[in-house]
Amino acid sequence: LGRYFELPPPPALVMLPPPKAPFVATRITCLPDQLGMKQEIPPEDAFVVTLHLVGVGHHELWVRGRPSVVRDYVPGAISIVDLRDEVASYLGSPLDALHFYVPRALVDAMTDAAGLVRVSGIACAPGLVDPVMESLGAAVLALLDGPQRASSTVSEHLAIAICAHLVHRFGNHAEAGAATSQTARRPRRMH
Repeated sequence: LGRYFELPPPPALVMLPPPKAPFVATRITCLPDQLGMKQEIPPEDAFVVTLHLVGVGHHELWVRGRPSVVRDYVPGAISIVDLRDEVASYLGSPLDALHFYVPRALVDAMTDAAGLVRVSGIACAPGLVDPVMESLGAAVLALLDGPQRASSTVSEHLAIAICAHLVHRFGNHAEAGAATSQTARRPRRMH
């Protein structure tokens, strides 16, 4: 993600490495001299979940070359972007945020493992403050900022917890064509 924000490689943690669907947490910090329109992210079958670590006075999400969401964000606010669209950001004020790259394949694997009906996507109203994501984000920041990287097992479990929360709280079941079924099939292990 740092490349699309025109930054040198930012702190990142690959929490579920390939061949599993890669789940990556990246801390993006843009200072006053790094504001303006950012590069468009090419479409891919994934989501970016942003957890704002500090308040943002002006942020624009552009979809298919047009402004889609223009707003400010308080610390702890989240937004979810479906990367199947052509998206870019305009930063009108400094940014310090944790971005989670969540492949759709991981979302599907999560619902399959839990015995749930697959969701058509994950979404929320931009700017929602979610205490669970704040807490999970704090755990990720401790891994990113710590003197030693966590073991791959710790990172994987944290990634699974984040994805499970996103699916449970923000999964769009209505468009999936069926209601969720907690007992559709027996849960399987993800790893």
